[in-house]
Amino acid sequence: MGKSIIAIVGRANVGKSTLFNRMIRKRSAVIEDFPGITRDRIYGDAEWEDRHFLVVDTGGFLHEPDEEIYKEVKNQVLAAVEEADIIIMMMDAEGGILPLDIELIDNLRKYGKKIFYAVNKIDGPKKEKNLLNDFYSLGVDLLPLSAKNGYGYEELMDGVVSLVPPVTDEESEYPKIAIVGRPNVGKSTLVNSLLSKDRMIVSNVPGTTRDAVDSICSYYKKKYVLVDTAGIRRKGKMAKTVERYSFLRTLRNIEDCDVALIVLDAQEGVVELDQKIAGFVNEARKGAVILLNKWDLIDKDKIFLVDVTKQAYQKLWFMKHVPVLSISALSRKRVTKLFTLVDEIISESSKRISTHELNVFLKNAVAKKEPPLYKNRRVKIYYITQVKTGPPGFLIFTNRKEGIKDQYIRYLEGRLRERFEFKGVPVEFYVRQRSKK
Repeated sequence: MGKSIIAIVGRANVGKSTLFNRMIRKRSAVIEDFPGITRDRIYGDAEWEDRHFLVVDTGGFLHEPDEEIYKEVKNQVLAAVEEADIIIMMMDAEGGILPLDIELIDNLRKYGKKIFYAVNKIDGPKKEKNLLNDFYSLGVDLLPLSAKNGYGYEELMDGVVSLVPPVTDEESEYPKIAIVGRPNVGKSTLVNSLLSKDRMIVSNVPGTTRDAVDSICSYYKKKYVLVDTAGIRRKGKMAKTVERYSFLRTLRNIEDCDVALIVLDAQEGVVELDQKIAGFVNEARKGAVILLNKWDLIDKDKIFLVDVTKQAYQKLWFMKHVPVLSISALSRKRVTKLFTLVDEIISESSKRISTHELNVFLKNAVAKKEPPLYKNRRVKIYYITQVKTGPPGFLIFTNRKEGIKDQYIRYLEGRLRERFEFKGVPVEFYVRQRSKK
């Protein structure tokens, strides 16, 4: 049995994300002082009294009947309720009871699940006495709470975990796959295709995903965590505070992932912003796959595929070790091949080469091309050994550290990949000077 799922629901701006962050003990969900920020379901691991569970932050109900996006948000909230084991329904003590609260309570009762009704923004006994009375008319058991300062939090969590069974089989850490790219290249559609259901909000409005959203995906009994990140825009288009937070969170999700899927629009090819996004992945030293999405919308001539792949490698010259895959997220063409690639890349990232094999490789590489002279003196490389994995790192010893230039390191990397591949993952070289005995 997997971890229990606890969904936090309520209308907009009642403090759901603040409670979510307290439960997972880190700042994760985007929080701002205006409503409607969290649009999708956001998952996080939480623990209380040795009970482990997943907590889900949902978008807030809003009275915007003319906006299609808000209908989608409502559907997402109800989907979260359907998949959850326990519900925390949040209300705002300062705002009082609104018709939307009553509507949501009526909706929740239909599911027959255990619900904790938390009245938020009560930061002490005095406010509890003054503000809680009106809510008793709802006819439900109430829990006073301040998600911000923690008042009532222990009582809420004690009640919640009393219903959470212990996880008997310790779940292994699932591989985490970050799906990155600029807005409207099809990231959320790809997640939906991989999950075979409408897990994400997909809209024609670019930038629908503001925050990173995690989904657990199974493929041939193996589980993965898919992280659909907010589309990265040009700096000039990230004026809103929320978008700046989302951008930083996307970078953090790249840092946390095992493999990044860099989604490009095959119709447009590689544009400048794609180069920057790929650069973020490269700087984070993460394994990656380059995806040419929307392949169903262009000419399927094989020669054209060669041309687009060649262009991708030319413009993303620092990622020539990364596989390129043409897909259609919408028609699901070739999308399941991603899992095989991800598994290969994770395996390559953790691969270790024996010191003996490395030094045989080094001897042959240096015999074909010695390091250039440095200040008219010969540069010698004595030894190489692997010092880390994830990504693989190699330490070389030389008599003149300054004589080992980037160009020669690139040569060694090329020869190393010819011999040991390291498909899809960056490799790192460190140089240490050692005096000849």
